[in-house]
Amino acid sequence: MQNTTSGAPRNTAATTGRLNQTLAPRRAQVIGVLITVIGVMVAVGAALYGYLESRRTESIVIAVRDIPYGRQIVADDLGVVSLPYYRPKELSGVTDSSLVIGRYATRTIGTNDIINPSMLSPDPPDVPVYPNGRRLEKNMVPVPFSLTGVGPITDRDRVNIGFIANDPLLCDRARADVALGAVIPLPATTLAPTEGLRSYACRWMSGVPVLYIEGEVAYLEMTPAQAHALRALQAAQVALWAERYGASSEPLQYLDRLDAAQIVLPELTRPVSETVRIEPQIVGGNSAIPAIGAPPGVQPMDAPQSDRPADESATPTATPATQP
Repeated sequence: MQNTTSGAPRNTAATTGRLNQTLAPRRAQVIGVLITVIGVMVAVGAALYGYLESRRTESIVIAVRDIPYGRQIVADDLGVVSLPYYRPKELSGVTDSSLVIGRYATRTIGTNDIINPSMLSPDPPDVPVYPNGRRLEKNMVPVPFSLTGVGPITDRDRVNIGFIANDPLLCDRARADVALGAVIPLPATTLAPTEGLRSYACRWMSGVPVLYIEGEVAYLEMTPAQAHALRALQAAQVALWAERYGASSEPLQYLDRLDAAQIVLPELTRPVSETVRIEPQIVGGNSAIPAIGAPPGVQPMDAPQSDRPADESATPTATPATQP
């Protein structure tokens, strides 16, 4: 009896041990499956969230037409486009058109440009602005000039202005090269008739900026002194002409007179780098940069009086400039 009773627990323990051994792999498999399922669910959820976020958009205000600098923005200037919510910083912009309407453009805004706060100002500009967005700089004046004979030109170009005359005093660089603010006295006697004198061409100014073009008229940006001088030439009834010139080109020599009898072959056959006459520029110390190919003995137009020869009188004389 004792043997039978004592053997039962041992058999039960053995059976339980064998059962645990049998079930252990199955539990591991179940746990592995659960972990796999949970992982797949997390991955699917993350992918779904990422997909939904990638489809998320934001409405951005854009310009539906060109808006010139300084103009007040109205509702008809604006439109709305949808852009991905997650996008490069360069594509950020204003999302509410009410924050744009009534503001002033701080620069020219092109069609389809995204509106951002840096383009807007609550106050109008304090300088005159033309429809193309060009600003008239402080203390400058706009001068209308006929483009007849100039050819195709844009408001990004510059112009050289000249005239044709037969009065030798109108393009005498040496006579006009006086100290800033000086006034050349008129001749004591009435000017002699100029009939019969051969006409010449004078390149009067170079590199004048074009502010705005309307039809066959360009509005040029000049200093008041330059504009006054142009009016004086018009009063003298000379034949004005102009030529298109690149904005990055060097300014040519002012009051550059050329008579047809003074044309020389080297000027026609040499490269531009050897023949162009560039206007000297005043640098530090009131010294002038020599002009390339400038006529000898001709001083810069705005050179100080102290740089002139000691025997030069205060009243300029009508000494013709040396021509090549």
